[in-house]
Amino acid sequence: MKKIILLIISLTLLFTAACSPKQEIAEDKPAEPVTQVPDETPDPDNKAQGPVYRSIFNGKEISQDQKTYQAFGIIIENTSAARPQSALGLADIVYEIAVETYAYTRFLAVFASEHPTKVGPVRSSRIPFVRIAQEWNLPYAHYGSAKTGRGDALSLVESLNLPIRFDGHRGINDEFYSRDKSRKAPHNAYFNAEAALVKIPEQEYEKHFDFDESINIDEQDAVEISLRYSRINQVKYVYDEENRSYLRFINDEPMMDAYMNDQIRVTNIILLHAPHETAERAQYVLVDFIGEGKAEYFVNGKYEEGTWKKSSYDDKTEFYDGNGNPIVLLPGNTWIQVVHDKVGIDKAN
Repeated sequence: MKKIILLIISLTLLFTAACSPKQEIAEDKPAEPVTQVPDETPDPDNKAQGPVYRSIFNGKEISQDQKTYQAFGIIIENTSAARPQSALGLADIVYEIAVETYAYTRFLAVFASEHPTKVGPVRSSRIPFVRIAQEWNLPYAHYGSAKTGRGDALSLVESLNLPIRFDGHRGINDEFYSRDKSRKAPHNAYFNAEAALVKIPEQEYEKHFDFDESINIDEQDAVEISLRYSRINQVKYVYDEENRSYLRFINDEPMMDAYMNDQIRVTNIILLHAPHETAERAQYVLVDFIGEGKAEYFVNGKYEEGTWKKSSYDDKTEFYDGNGNPIVLLPGNTWIQVVHDKVGIDKAN
């Protein structure tokens, strides 16, 4: 009887299995696309927030709609009687060029982001500085001009169509100059840039440099640079790693800024090697800025040798690294040391 029951159960199971639908084998199908949720983690470098718009003068971030600047260039003296200068450390770009006999230099300081109330001491113009103002098409502030023979800077500046001129010696917009009675003339003329804003035009300028937090100047380390223009004009820069800038010294003393009451710091240093000559009895220094030549760069404690090129006095000077690429500077101020073959140059790493 048990065998009959077991047989019936077995037949029942076989019949049930035969009648059941066949089990389908699952095929490999492409996975459904997963919708990516934007990462809401804060981006400290602001890289994911779109392009960064930078000032063409110092590389600092500006708004997208800023296209014009109230910029100007001004001649600042550099003798012991003129030091400490006022507001020189606030300039976005500074050119240092030798004047009479090569012993002394003066500065052409370009201001666009700051307009201090006391800038100077302001001195007379020379031809190389006029050429730089011409390159930028800058409003130009100076206190007189050399006007003899090949050194005639006055005729040159009068022939150019610069936006505006502030000449304290010839009474051209001279209401923005004043004398500091605590100093002796001619080392005591100062310019009030804040007040002069009513006459400094807002205009667009051609970009001269690329700026970024990442630079392409990295050939070797260089934390100290010495420039001997003469026995009485010896410049030294010492790199401050914490602030990513160079502290400036003059004749082994900190070069101070009376307006800021602090030592002058420079983010980017460029050495522009160019032919120099002197003219007339006064030995006015003339510089040939046309053509190409050697350039040296000191940025972020790094050094690289490259080249500069300029096709005409109306064109900008272009700077290239050792591979022929346009240089990239750090956001901050830039000092361009125009040097000749008699300037002693040393660097240390």
